[in-house]
Amino acid sequence: MPKDYFPLKEKTRYEYSYKSTEFDGEAKVFIDILKVSGKADKQVAEARMTFTLRDTSITLYKIKKDKKWVITEDGIVIGGRKEFPLPVKEGIKWDEYPDANEIVSLTDKLSIKAGKFSDCLKVLTKIAGGDAGTAVRYYAPSVGYVFEDYSAEDKTCKVELLSVSKVPDEKKEKEKK
Repeated sequence: MPKDYFPLKEKTRYEYSYKSTEFDGEAKVFIDILKVSGKADKQVAEARMTFTLRDTSITLYKIKKDKKWVITEDGIVIGGRKEFPLPVKEGIKWDEYPDANEIVSLTDKLSIKAGKFSDCLKVLTKIAGGDAGTAVRYYAPSVGYVFEDYSAEDKTCKVELLSVSKVPDEKKEKEKK
């Protein structure tokens, strides 16, 4: 069975550390997969991104996954993007103007705060075809998006997965407060 590098599991929370030259300090970002609809070959997930630095902002967006692509309508570093084509294969390239992308590895190992991951999918992005910088992002099997190092002319940033958990029950959270 092929590895799933972007699982869409309902009520799953991904907590990330986000550092960028666009702001001082370290932001916490939560990506919550609230609801998943469709069949295995065509799924749509309703996601909520909660960005906390000094203030908190919340964005709702969709993640689409079908036989050909995983596409996010929003994201931490940049807005929406084609994450990667399906089925995954090393050497596959795609353009998302003005950027050029390639799956450069399916065997990378990564040790981050959330744990040690092996057989990671590694995507190299040449920003503006390489003229404006590069980005490298990693997806771990059965986990998803775990790390990104983005280095462009206008900003640099790092996103690192801290933990994966269940989305907290909103009623219980309100009762605590």
